[in-house]
Amino acid sequence: MRLKVAIRSSRVNGCFVLRIFTVFGLGLLGSMATQASEQNKGEQIFQASCSACHTGALLEAPKVEALKLYQPERIVKSLESGLMSTIGMSLSMSDKVAVAEYLTEKKVSEESHKLSAYSCNSTDLKTPQQPSDLVWNGWGGKAGNNRHQANAPGLTTKSVANLKLKWAFAFPDTTRVRAQPIVTEDMVYVGSQSGTVYALDTETGCVHWEHKSQAEIRGAMFLQGNHLLFGDLEGSAHAIDVQTGKLLWSTKVHPSPLAVVTGSVIADGSKVYVPVSSLEIIPAARADYECCSFRGAVVALDIKTGKKVWTSYTVDEPKPTYKSSVGTQQHGPSGAPVWSGPTLDAKRNLLYATTGQNYSSPATGTSDAVLAMDLTTGDIKWVTQVTKADAWNGACSRNTPNCPKEDGPDFDIGSSAMLSTQANGKQLLIIGQKSGMVYALDPDAKGEIVWKQRVGSGGTMGGVHWGMSTDNQKVFVGISDLPTNNPYAVGDAHPGIHGLDLQTGDIIWRNDLPNVCPKKMKFLCFRGISAAVSSSPELVYAGGLDGMFRVFSADKGDILWEYNTKQPVTSVNGVKGFGGSIEADGPVIANGKIYLTSGYDKWAEAPGNLLMVFSIDGQ
Repeated sequence: MRLKVAIRSSRVNGCFVLRIFTVFGLGLLGSMATQASEQNKGEQIFQASCSACHTGALLEAPKVEALKLYQPERIVKSLESGLMSTIGMSLSMSDKVAVAEYLTEKKVSEESHKLSAYSCNSTDLKTPQQPSDLVWNGWGGKAGNNRHQANAPGLTTKSVANLKLKWAFAFPDTTRVRAQPIVTEDMVYVGSQSGTVYALDTETGCVHWEHKSQAEIRGAMFLQGNHLLFGDLEGSAHAIDVQTGKLLWSTKVHPSPLAVVTGSVIADGSKVYVPVSSLEIIPAARADYECCSFRGAVVALDIKTGKKVWTSYTVDEPKPTYKSSVGTQQHGPSGAPVWSGPTLDAKRNLLYATTGQNYSSPATGTSDAVLAMDLTTGDIKWVTQVTKADAWNGACSRNTPNCPKEDGPDFDIGSSAMLSTQANGKQLLIIGQKSGMVYALDPDAKGEIVWKQRVGSGGTMGGVHWGMSTDNQKVFVGISDLPTNNPYAVGDAHPGIHGLDLQTGDIIWRNDLPNVCPKKMKFLCFRGISAAVSSSPELVYAGGLDGMFRVFSADKGDILWEYNTKQPVTSVNGVKGFGGSIEADGPVIANGKIYLTSGYDKWAEAPGNLLMVFSIDGQ
């Protein structure tokens, strides 16, 4: 999908990497670092080799203004073992430190933020939270991944005007927040860009414990019994004790070194199901890269031990196919990553996973599709593909030789499927796509398409990105439709929020959102909805790329309340708080409150570091 860590399969991440590989070469970077004076080498390396990308040549690269908000240690780590580690191979440690200190104007330090500064006064830990105590678990909140909270006391069309910020937690050393929280009656569990998992008090936001993982956490956690489960951007899945934060097990889920877990995990009583995507569309833009070897997958792990039970790949094992125009060997099929969290269907003993595009030729029948997998064995029982011949990678937008022959539209399905139930008891599987299309599938007829509806124009940055919501009567659809030059876009753009009839797919109402962006902008500002949408009785909740958080009438789509998150906020933990673009994870409705994250630092969007909690009159 347009993953973002990441990636959007539509936009290639890692400007620094591509700029040097395709323009300067590793050797030149190394020689420049050697020749530069100690005093100015950080500036010289950056200005010569990467400033063009980070000043706007490539949207996917964080802007210099965002980099200045980083802690220098984070830049060093990125060059050492993160997304920029390929470049870091040619740099000495002093070179990396010089670049980091030049960009941030701060000295590298080994000290980290101290938990004691914002820990809870009471040392009494909560008792283990059981599923019955959960108010919002995983990505979709309840079974079906519908992102609908049926029990939302106090939140009505009449009371919503009295919503106020109750408290905000500012993640230390952070410029993006992409991990959606889960909530029990007493606790909030959330991951972070630094890899730290926090257990926060629902009333005050103070920290009961924290657990340090090795890599950024992008998805929502899932609580099963005493196991708090999640995946990370190094392609590993973890279980920690919900009472103490102690690690129970950790498992590398995929053999590819470029594999990542961007979607949310989900679990039943015996297994945790982990979606796997990858960063391979980044090096695929290089003419000398033998594209491509990654296969999307869902991996089932034993919930007690973390041992693999089964792996279900989305494409067959890649084999040599042809050589590119410059003689580089190509491999296929590949790709069809699973960007988002799978959906459990215990009644049919199935797991539904949505896939992205193929990375190389040949395109397969399992890309841009819904795959139904047997919960016991992982066998694929049926496939419904909604866009054919979609093979695409970063070479296509760079006009370099590794672009697949199909040069597809890049119409990933980046949102989880929703298993909804109509008034007559008939169930439908609802999916949304970057094409701007929404589909209803019949799970009892091997995914036969019941209805389809165009809601947006679609495109590279168009259509449905990270998720919709349904109350089993209407489907609430957020549309991004950020303008791009994608030739596959159809019709008028409709950035905003839309209500469809669940049974027929007919559009009941539209709300193409107003442009509230200033004329002069430091970061990208656009009114479209990329983040997932949520709902409760009477209300729909959505955050925008412009940083606006809005609550709408579920009946007519009118804006009932709005809040600009792109502003400084006083945090409960003493860290400087600031909001930004609301990019992927959506609002969580729990305990009569709304939990929302804000901030994203890639694609020229506005960075931020906040988890905000809203309630009626701040109570």
